[in-house]
Amino acid sequence: MEPPTSESASNQFSGVEKYAGGFSRQKRRELQNQFENGLQWLEQNPPAYDNALRIFASCMKTDPMGAVYTYEFLQTLESGYDKGLYRHKWRQRRRNAKLVKRINNLRNNQQWHEILQQAPEALYHNARHEQLLLELAFAAQSIEAIQTQWTYLEFALKYFPNSVDLHVQVIHAFYRSGRYDDANDHMFNLILAGDDSFLQKILRALPSIITKQFPGREVVSEIEALRSSIRENSKQHHSWMKLCELLEDLNLYSLAISSCQQAGLALGNPSLWKQKSLELRLHQAESRHTFHQRLEATDDLLDDLQQEVWRIRIEYYQKISSEHPDRSLPAIQLAWCLVGTGNWYEAIKLFKEIRQSQEISHLDTLALLLGLGEAQQAVRRFDDAMNTFRELLDEISVLELEKETLDKKLSKQIPGFQKQSFFKRSLERIKTLAESMNQRLIFDKCCQLAQKSHVSNNN
Repeated sequence: MEPPTSESASNQFSGVEKYAGGFSRQKRRELQNQFENGLQWLEQNPPAYDNALRIFASCMKTDPMGAVYTYEFLQTLESGYDKGLYRHKWRQRRRNAKLVKRINNLRNNQQWHEILQQAPEALYHNARHEQLLLELAFAAQSIEAIQTQWTYLEFALKYFPNSVDLHVQVIHAFYRSGRYDDANDHMFNLILAGDDSFLQKILRALPSIITKQFPGREVVSEIEALRSSIRENSKQHHSWMKLCELLEDLNLYSLAISSCQQAGLALGNPSLWKQKSLELRLHQAESRHTFHQRLEATDDLLDDLQQEVWRIRIEYYQKISSEHPDRSLPAIQLAWCLVGTGNWYEAIKLFKEIRQSQEISHLDTLALLLGLGEAQQAVRRFDDAMNTFRELLDEISVLELEKETLDKKLSKQIPGFQKQSFFKRSLERIKTLAESMNQRLIFDKCCQLAQKSHVSNNN
């Protein structure tokens, strides 16, 4: 099975448009009632598998986006297999082969909706067919039925754990959905199995920008040695911390977060490890966004990943600021998260509360004034924003730090400033507003400061 391609993604409109609008409330209720009737057939003694399968198949055809219908169909078939009800002999296998061939032809014509309409019958005749499950997963991906795609892949992994094509598609699916660290976790588990030939086949089928993210065998051995040491003595705080840090360095965030949770239970200090886990979640979200920028992912995916970064940042800085109410920086960082998510009024309120309630360092004051001014400008409080920017300009004018030093310090402190110049952003914001409000003196002062900084840098 080939990995997802940009061509497949650009030719999916008929399927996507069919389901993008969703269903009416009445239709959704009918589907739910139908699905529940199928579940009731399974509750009989003995279960009426074929009756349930017919109902689930109807639901699958009506709504391929509904992963629960696909899951119950496949799970019901599996239960039937376990009871010996579905022993597919040559007639069924021949019928299945014809349907798989038909699905393959539909795939060549990118008729994703038609493929998913064929799914229940093809699966009924043989659900344990590797190519069939991969084709259906690919079709579900192509109409953006991501949860349905993962349902097919999960059952395929259960039936064909040694399939190179399957693992390649799983890794591509992780990357396509913005989960490169989960792809690393998946590869980590394959490395533990220790089959070099199998691993090399997978690596050769993936682009280098992906494979260079995967952990090497030596590092995996180091992780396993640490785990073994912890199993012998689970009270080793240093070993738990080193394990989490090593997993984080390898972008194995899911495993690192799980280790934090285990450490909290073993060491009896859950608060510390909850904080560490939250920090890992933040680094996970930020690294996902950064990596997929390098991978040149779609704008929609990057927007989703950026929103996830801001959501976790807010959760992170809320916890820090609540634990340290006497410190201004965590509250300022939280307010900047509100700016980043467009919660302007909440940001303005918080910035003002910080100014009124706490002593603030010169550096923190700069960050506060820029954030407050931007939020005021965003809600069209231009006079308030101009007054705030005047204060900011005065603070910058008497600043003793060099521009580069200022940018370096604030890039580490203010969320979202890792790739921005605080000095440049401040002057551009002030200049833009001053020009629009015909504040020539303010505008000229910004130009002078910018020129002064430029001359200083050249020297």
